[in-house]
Amino acid sequence: MARNEGGFDYFPVIDAAKRGRERIVGLIELVPYMRGKKPEGIVQAHKEPLSEDNMIGADAGILTFVRSADRNSCRLVMSRAEISGLVSLSDLQQLPVRAALFALITHLEMTMADAIRREINGSDEWKKRLPKDRLDKVESQRSAAIAADTLVDDLLLTQFCDKVTIIRKSPRFTGGKGKFEDEMKEAQALRDNLAHANEYAATREAAAKVCDTVRKIEHWIARLSERPSTQTPGGD
Repeated sequence: MARNEGGFDYFPVIDAAKRGRERIVGLIELVPYMRGKKPEGIVQAHKEPLSEDNMIGADAGILTFVRSADRNSCRLVMSRAEISGLVSLSDLQQLPVRAALFALITHLEMTMADAIRREINGSDEWKKRLPKDRLDKVESQRSAAIAADTLVDDLLLTQFCDKVTIIRKSPRFTGGKGKFEDEMKEAQALRDNLAHANEYAATREAAAKVCDTVRKIEHWIARLSERPSTQTPGGD
């Protein structure tokens, strides 16, 4: 603990007696001691031995780690037959993670748009589901696009929250509407923090919330991707 001047959450545990050279044999979590727990005994008694739960391949996608980082908050990075690094929950605010999260939420919004298109099959019925102020904004943007000869698809003029409203009000989506809306609010809040370069995982609790939000986003991407255009009411 005296050596942890950088405030790291974990240290790799080294055994120098293994065949005459240093080898990583596990991890020790330092967070409890940073929060006031008295460091007593030796590392051997407190370390977590190596297992699949605390290792990840160097070629694994960033979201592979984020998806379960609140459950396995530190991973040793495996490159071929060696451990080449370490990632932990505190790394969630790093730039590559920020980019991966933004891409995931963009994927979610595109999936929502595709689900709407499959349902309406070329009609403007979706406009009836928007509140007047939101529809007026879409129509204003539509007029500007027509004037500039750039109109492609009216649905592209909607915002994230509009797509959520359109799907929630679909007569073919009769299950879990409240859950869908609440979890999309979480996704939008994360997207806004990402877009404005705000902190979104500055604490362990906030970082764990990001992991939970990622799982929810991936759930809805899968569910919306499976929605056919010929669903019967109540079949969602």
